[in-house]
Amino acid sequence: MNSISIVNKRKLTPDLARGFMLLFIALAHANQFIFSNEQKITLTDQLTVFFRQVFIDGRAFPLFAILFGYGLHQVFKGQERKGTTWKDTKKIFKRRGAWMLVIGFFHATLFFADIIGVYGFIALLFASLFLRFSNRKIIIITVFFLVLVGVFAPFMPRGFDALNMEVTTSATIEDPIEASITRMFDWLFYTPVLSYQVIPGVLIGILLARFQVIDNPKRHKKALITVATLGLLLSSAGGIPMALMSSLFWTSYNDVLEATAKSLHTITGYAGGVGWTALFGLLVIKVEGKIGSITKAIVALGQRSLSFYLFQSILFVLILAPYAGGLGGHINQFWSDLIAVFVWIFSIIVANFMHQRSIRGPFETFLRKKSAI
Repeated sequence: MNSISIVNKRKLTPDLARGFMLLFIALAHANQFIFSNEQKITLTDQLTVFFRQVFIDGRAFPLFAILFGYGLHQVFKGQERKGTTWKDTKKIFKRRGAWMLVIGFFHATLFFADIIGVYGFIALLFASLFLRFSNRKIIIITVFFLVLVGVFAPFMPRGFDALNMEVTTSATIEDPIEASITRMFDWLFYTPVLSYQVIPGVLIGILLARFQVIDNPKRHKKALITVATLGLLLSSAGGIPMALMSSLFWTSYNDVLEATAKSLHTITGYAGGVGWTALFGLLVIKVEGKIGSITKAIVALGQRSLSFYLFQSILFVLILAPYAGGLGGHINQFWSDLIAVFVWIFSIIVANFMHQRSIRGPFETFLRKKSAI
């Protein structure tokens, strides 16, 4: 099977978005492996953290959630076309969710901020419920959860780590066994609790799939332009206050301002997720029919996003963890972002190699087999 046929077999927008999404995930994750408190804070560090929080932190995971919701709907419609009964379709979602929880649990031994387990939790308990909701009910529930996110965001913000905060995560633990056990116990609490922040994105993804917005971007071009512009402007503006605080450009704030900034940053992140999704739809309109080799390679990465999400964590551990490469104790924020970009580019190369040889993502294949009835 040649590369063109594989690309054309699936919708281009979600796969291209997933491929780029892994760059955002890498940028959001690599800095969490920095475990030195002795690095001097430079203007470069401050600017790096500022721009990352405005455009990436708290904006990447809503995009990931939107694409997950889109994928749930596509599985649902695929089973419907096959004539699968609703009872059996529910079994598929429950099996998929259960196995994603297993994958997420073991992923947590490498990296605390696992998101696969959260999606597994949602697929196991809520997918069959959400997919049967009317559009009106989905909108109401989405708004309800966004209100919850706004209320609780000051206590569970996404991506708020001031440069002068002491590093206290499991990234500082030098014993790999102790680090893994610590992360696994934390994961058991973190996974169900974090689900309320992910549900709005999943529901938005289901709605986008129903209206085929990213399946047929040309048909929705005007709407995509509007959504991309407003969504990214809103998320960028909403991210500025917390970005200024965590990058230490703004240090004279009180508790009320900090709580407000955290809520604003987290809430507007969903606008960013929708905006990025729309922007990728517009990019597909631009490249469709003349897909270059780089685009094909990023699409190949997107088709194997679960496998390479896990692959990135392995590389970060090998390069940065104190019990492996140890580089996380010697780098600053800027260098962590450079390493993230390197890991993403290397992932593209490996994914393209697999693509050219028609090798599917191992974890995608595993989930497909385990979910089948």
